[in-house]
Amino acid sequence: MPLENDIDSSSIISNTPTESTPLLPGQPNHTIANKSTKNDDSTWSGEFRWLVINSLPVIGTYLLQYSLQLASVFTLGHLGPTELAASALASMFASVSAWSIAFGTATALDTLCSQAWTAARDKTLVGIHLQRALVILAMIFFGFVAPIWWNATQILLALNQEPELALLAGTFLRYLLLGAPAFIAFEGLKKYLQAQGIMQASTYVLMFASPLNFIINYTLVHVEPVRLGFIGAPIATSLSYWIMLILLVLYTWKVKGSEAWGGWTMEAFKNWWPFLRLAIPGALMICSEWWAYQLTALATSYLGRINLASQSILLTSVGASFQIPFAISIAAANRVGNSLGESAALKAKRASMISLIVAVAFGLLNCIFFILARSHIGYLFTGDEEVVFNVSRIIPYCALFVVADSLNGISAGVIRGLGHQRIAAWINICSNYVLALPMAYVLTFPLSWGLKGIWLGLSFAMYLSAIGQSVYVFTVNWDTEVERISNSVKAEEHQGLVTNENEQDLIAPFILTPTTSRTSGII
Repeated sequence: MPLENDIDSSSIISNTPTESTPLLPGQPNHTIANKSTKNDDSTWSGEFRWLVINSLPVIGTYLLQYSLQLASVFTLGHLGPTELAASALASMFASVSAWSIAFGTATALDTLCSQAWTAARDKTLVGIHLQRALVILAMIFFGFVAPIWWNATQILLALNQEPELALLAGTFLRYLLLGAPAFIAFEGLKKYLQAQGIMQASTYVLMFASPLNFIINYTLVHVEPVRLGFIGAPIATSLSYWIMLILLVLYTWKVKGSEAWGGWTMEAFKNWWPFLRLAIPGALMICSEWWAYQLTALATSYLGRINLASQSILLTSVGASFQIPFAISIAAANRVGNSLGESAALKAKRASMISLIVAVAFGLLNCIFFILARSHIGYLFTGDEEVVFNVSRIIPYCALFVVADSLNGISAGVIRGLGHQRIAAWINICSNYVLALPMAYVLTFPLSWGLKGIWLGLSFAMYLSAIGQSVYVFTVNWDTEVERISNSVKAEEHQGLVTNENEQDLIAPFILTPTTSRTSGII
């Protein structure tokens, strides 16, 4: 008998009769179609309201989370251009070697957790996905990231960076190693909660941790008698990361979010392929975009310290503005995933279209803001007049960039909700590395356009990615996606059922809450 039939006959979902269950063997089963019709009760205005209401706390989360990086830029920027340039170099290195890989890998949770929350009968399947993510992310960190960060100075010197900048950046990363595991785990736990519709938890945590981070940063960098100077910034950031993780764990445990947690289980070390199948292209999707930005920062380092300091401010400003569309993309990914999980194809489609419209609208508003504020943004980071003037000269090109950046980020969120990270990865790789970066190189160096050439190249890449991803979203067959996800979740629950039956004695000691585990009501 085919595997699909085995899953249908043994799954804890398919064994539960409903009003749509065929009365006679062999009678056509229209369960999915009926569910889709029944659940597709959304309206365009309703989807817009949902997106706005649920995006707001996520926007707060990502703006506050990004402020952790801004705190270091602000405090070190006033020590001098060298310290500001070194922190920019360290941030670039961290983004390329760790954050992009970890965040890209964690995008698999946007898909798996949001779909499992509405499609799975046993909600602790969401917790299993989180556990797998944490195990895989831990392996990436200790096996890859930590050794590279520890030897960052030697790597930067090999890339012909100035010795003083390489030494300071390497020192920054060694101290940041103390908090990096907490930040990565925080990202995974945050996605676990967002999939359940708990959008505000991480916002509450960061409303406390973010101001505290500014205070700790300023104190450790500038205030006697504890003044540590340059190393005070990464130490303060590491402390803040651990505070964030501890508070979010406490919120999940004591307030809301434990329903999907069935306790630690050996299933976290098995059946990794469904996660990796999404995590690998998800990492490629994020890395291809982030690495392109950071390669431009590396290229800028060859244009002198003024340009490197200016690029640090520009990338930080654009990055801060991107936190809003990125937050909207998280809400959109979970809405699409939840809708597909409950077999509501029309709701998923409407949520996607509304998200794209909001993306364009916000991108245009962001563009106007950058143009109006171009003469003032530089002063937020430094008092160096030459750097401020250079920033104001380049910002109009950034304003062109942010329109596409908004559409690209939110369309990518819709694609994550679908679980089609592979498509977005290929679009990003082609637009960035086949077309845009060679263009940016030619404009920047052979044609001597400097920073203008870099930002024109980045804008070209972003428009290509945004248009490509949006066109793909318009071509999706939503009914087919509903059926695919229903079968996928059934297969995952079937796998968990077999594991629990065969290894009950082995797994039992790891289950913290047996009454809510995936075996509840089965054994």
